Order: sequence, then structure tokens, then C-alpha cells
Amino acid sequence: MSLIADLARAQLKAYNQGDLDAFCACYHRKVRVLDEHGTCTLEGIKAFRARYAGMFERFEQVQASVPHRLSQGRHCVDLEHYSRVERSTQERSGGTVLVRYTELDGLIGSAQFFG
Repeated sequence: MSLIADLARAQLKAYNQGDLDAFCACYHRKVRVLDEHGTCTLEGIKAFRARYAGMFERFEQVQASVPHRLSQGRHCVDLEHYSRVERSTQERSGGTVLVRYTELDGLIGSAQFFG
């Protein structure tokens, strides 16, 4: 197994447990989040932590599963199914995305979301 696949697995476990510290520990301090066009939508671990802290506060039962993962070198691509329940309304939402993770200095340096 590759380092980036191990990191993807660890961050998924932390995400499903709602463990913000363990989740963020998988990401580089200069992490970049990109949209499907390659546009950077977030940069740096402080902004990353703030985004996910807000999400974990807003939603409960945050869960994701990865039925398919491909890795090659410094890159890993996950097919991810996610669901969550909004705390204020109890409304469930979810969907499917592709996520490409790229390793940087032994951590996830970027995450690009497609879909």
C-alpha cells in the first residue's frame, strides 16, 4: 500500500468519527483544496480546520464510504459516497464525489473534488 492511500484511509476514519484533530493531522500545513477545474477554494491548515469545524458543528451523522480507491505514486483517487444530517432541521443530504489526494512531505498536500 502507498503512503497517500494510508493517509486517505486515516483521514476517512477520522472524518467518520468526527475527530477534527485526527482529520486535520493528515493534512499538510499548506494544504490546498481545489474544485474540479483546478481552482483553489481554500489554502492553509487554519482555513481547512475552520471549514471542517463548521461542517462538523452544522451536521451530525457525518459519514463517508469509499468503495473504490486507486493510488499511483503520490496520488490517490477515491470514489466517495457521503451523507450527513443537518442538526437544526434533521434533514439528510448526501451524494457522490471523486476526490484526488496528492501527497506533500508525508501528508496530504492537496485534495481536489470532482462532482
